[in-house]
Amino acid sequence: MTGTIARAAAAVAVAASVALATAGTALAAEPGAPPGPGSPQQATPTEKAAAEVRPAIVYLTETFTAYVGDGTGLYYNNGQPLTLNATCTGFGVNPQGYIATAGHCVDTTSPDGVRADFIAMVAQDLAASTPGVTVQDAMTYGMANWTVEGQAKGSPMDAQYSAVIGSGTGSGTKGEVVPARLVDFRPPAQGDVALLKIESSDLPSVQLGTDTDAAIGTPVLSIGYPAAADAVTDTTLEPSNKDGQISTKRTMGSVPYYETSASLSPGMSGGPTVDMDGDVLGINSAHLPNDQAFNFIAPAGGLNELLARNGVQNQLGPNDTLYRDALANYYAGHYTGAIAGFERLLLVDPDHGQAQQFKTEAAKAKERFGDTPVVPVAQQSDDTGPWGLAPWLFWTIVGGAAALVVGGVALLVAMLRRRKGRGEGVVADIPAPRDPRLDGYADWTPGAQAPRMPQAPWGSTPMPQPARQAPHAPAWQQPARPTGPADGPTTVVTPADIMASQRPAPAGPFVSPGAPVTPITAQPPAAPTPPPAPAAQPVNGSGEEAAAPTAVVSIPKAGSCTNCGSTVTPGAVFCATCGTRQS
Repeated sequence: MTGTIARAAAAVAVAASVALATAGTALAAEPGAPPGPGSPQQATPTEKAAAEVRPAIVYLTETFTAYVGDGTGLYYNNGQPLTLNATCTGFGVNPQGYIATAGHCVDTTSPDGVRADFIAMVAQDLAASTPGVTVQDAMTYGMANWTVEGQAKGSPMDAQYSAVIGSGTGSGTKGEVVPARLVDFRPPAQGDVALLKIESSDLPSVQLGTDTDAAIGTPVLSIGYPAAADAVTDTTLEPSNKDGQISTKRTMGSVPYYETSASLSPGMSGGPTVDMDGDVLGINSAHLPNDQAFNFIAPAGGLNELLARNGVQNQLGPNDTLYRDALANYYAGHYTGAIAGFERLLLVDPDHGQAQQFKTEAAKAKERFGDTPVVPVAQQSDDTGPWGLAPWLFWTIVGGAAALVVGGVALLVAMLRRRKGRGEGVVADIPAPRDPRLDGYADWTPGAQAPRMPQAPWGSTPMPQPARQAPHAPAWQQPARPTGPADGPTTVVTPADIMASQRPAPAGPFVSPGAPVTPITAQPPAAPTPPPAPAAQPVNGSGEEAAAPTAVVSIPKAGSCTNCGSTVTPGAVFCATCGTRQS
């Protein structure tokens, strides 16, 4: 029985869950929420983040000119200046032409900055032309003794910076090269950040994040122009995107850095490392040459401090807002709105490569799929279930909860039935047969005063009793009518006999200690109740009615307990105070 109930409850729970989940799906598909024929673009968070920040990525070129001397007045390269060309990556942080990059890309004063690159160049030439001299030996000697100067003796080396505007616009090399000037920088030992300035009023920019956004395990995307790729492939202004995550937070000296699993390479220095919302968490800083698994970025907090020190505010321009809104419509399948947004942007910035690219793709998608209708805000709120959940998800959760409740109740019922089945059997409360002689004493309890009945003195004639009708009771409880002579016998009934008759019948014979065992003879069932007897007739024609049997109750006096001395109720077997059996 228990197993059947449990199986039935489980079936009901499953049926309830399926029914509620189906109802939720049906509610989600009601006509109030238009399905829309459009097909939103299936893009990963990494792709969306790359598309959002790509217009702000800047390709930087640097040209350094210096004279390297041995400290005695002689200069290498026959006294001619040496020229060093390098590339780095930058990104816009303010529409007024402010570009951020890595500090080591523009550091011409620190011993480990661009100066070390000039000394390495001379050390390689010296080792190649002088037998027995290694590059490492020449490098060590040069770092300690050689000078790197500009056109005038003791002056800093000459540096020229250029930014390619319009980079990040596909696989081509089209872009406008504009000069840039160095505003401020911090070398690697102080944060490895720098700020450049070009003449512009609508430079595409990105938003900087905060240090609290860079938690360990945060997915990131490092963006830049690797120089090694340009050496083996055609030159392109399409940056590389390396995804990974923040592995840990470290320090170099007292400067904090983030270690990431996104691989970096020379040329990507100065590019942004962004989260999946497109906010910059850090600047590409350094990598271990022989192990691409360890890469470091300078936190964006250092760049924020550098901007504040120079009175520059990080912000997006109007063109950035137009582009991001149109891009959001494109990924949502609202191609008409996306096309309109990109066209407005191209009216003010005709050379915006990303706007041109996505406008073309939006037109193709619209022709193929059509638009996904825009649901009004009021209708969106109506179609949203409690706690902002979709209807199908809400009702699926409700169905699961209902299934758990029903299953739990069924399990509880089954457990209770099983436990009850293992308990003791129920004993029917069947009253014991009563002695016919005790009729009329059913309401008397031990300890109470016995009912007063008329008595005759010993040796006198019993008092006459009026005839009474037999009580309406079961046949086995009705007394048998006397069959003896008219003068019935006098029976003495004690309270002990009354108490014994009112106690439940024992399961087996009770033998009092020390008392002789008397065999118990089974009593035959009582005979059916005979019809009422006729009224008493005169005896011997004397005109007097025959006397009914008279029961005389012998009420003993109260005694004292042999153990504690308390008063014992007449007929009591045990003392009510100490429980001692009375003799």
